[in-house]
Amino acid sequence: MLRALVLILLLANLAFWGYTQGHLAGLGWAPHDPREPQRLAQQVAPEALVVLNAAGGETASFPTATQGPEPEPPDAEPTPPALDASPPLPATCWQATGLPPAQEVLVRAALEHMDGMNGRWNLTESLLPARWIVYLGPFPNDAALQQRRSELRRANIDHRELSLPSLSPGLALGTYSTREAAQRALADLSRQGVAGARVVQERPDTVVYTLRLEGVTDAQRRRIEAMGILRDRPLQRCP
Repeated sequence: MLRALVLILLLANLAFWGYTQGHLAGLGWAPHDPREPQRLAQQVAPEALVVLNAAGGETASFPTATQGPEPEPPDAEPTPPALDASPPLPATCWQATGLPPAQEVLVRAALEHMDGMNGRWNLTESLLPARWIVYLGPFPNDAALQQRRSELRRANIDHRELSLPSLSPGLALGTYSTREAAQRALADLSRQGVAGARVVQERPDTVVYTLRLEGVTDAQRRRIEAMGILRDRPLQRCP
């Protein structure tokens, strides 16, 4: 009896094993397959599936295996820096120095009546101190002047030619701010063998004026120069 029970249990286990492994499917006995491969075979173009975003209503598409990476946009050429096309600002401050009192009167009268110059010019006064020189001259002619210059060069004595009408043709062997300093220099030159020299005043205390133009245009500057009121004192840029 026990042997028959064991045999029945063995046959039952063997039948259950064949059922679970699908060996009895030919007899219509097969377990349920959760994978349902027949449904996968019935799908049409599953790679074209599009998933909708329920919250925002936007469509999210997924690239298929056949899609390649999107090409990167070409590098944009760098934009060259903008060049400043504005021309450099012209100098607007000009001055003329060393104007004598008579010329100062002429310049003042002209600029006071010139349109557009109100507040753009001024004249300042300064004093040039007296100047003394050790003087040789006047010579009777230019040949005598050049001969004396040759003698001074051979003796290594510094000198300069004078242009003042009252002292030319003549030579200055030194320039000094006081008569006493010029007298001492004359004594030294006499000991070096220089004859005929004397001390004279080249310039007394002299009042001069400086014209300063500020904020004027090039046209205004050219107009002032064309007036001829500056003579031999040209306008120069302010320092």
